[in-house]
Amino acid sequence: MHSLKIKAPQDKGPKTIKLFINKPHYQDKFTHSGVYKLTCPDCGKAYIGQTGREFISRYNEHIRSFRNNTSASKFAKNLNDHLHSFGPIQDVMHMVQFRKKGPHINTIERFYIHKEAASHNHLSDEYTVTPNRIFDTILNITS
Repeated sequence: MHSLKIKAPQDKGPKTIKLFINKPHYQDKFTHSGVYKLTCPDCGKAYIGQTGREFISRYNEHIRSFRNNTSASKFAKNLNDHLHSFGPIQDVMHMVQFRKKGPHINTIERFYIHKEAASHNHLSDEYTVTPNRIFDTILNITS
């Protein structure tokens, strides 16, 4: 008599299990470049800036200026002038738009500065805010 041997399915090990595990894709937003917004943790006023480097590098420059009380960062200077605190990157820095350095980044930065100034939320800096009818029209359409 012949005996039938039933083969058990081969265990594919971890590869098979990986198919059924939902892995969230974490992407560190602070390793990109573009236009960013820094918000004062104490008064809520905003500073809009841009960088062609990683956001975290620019954040570190702002915090270094804050700690050393230099005028290299307008945001840090404002915090020091008003005795405000500087919070962690997750609370202070928000990405407005991811973008590589290029011809459009200046316009994007100016638009968001204009937007914050229009809502009276921009740090007082009379040199960066100028009247702009096109930006006003965009803000009226989108709000």
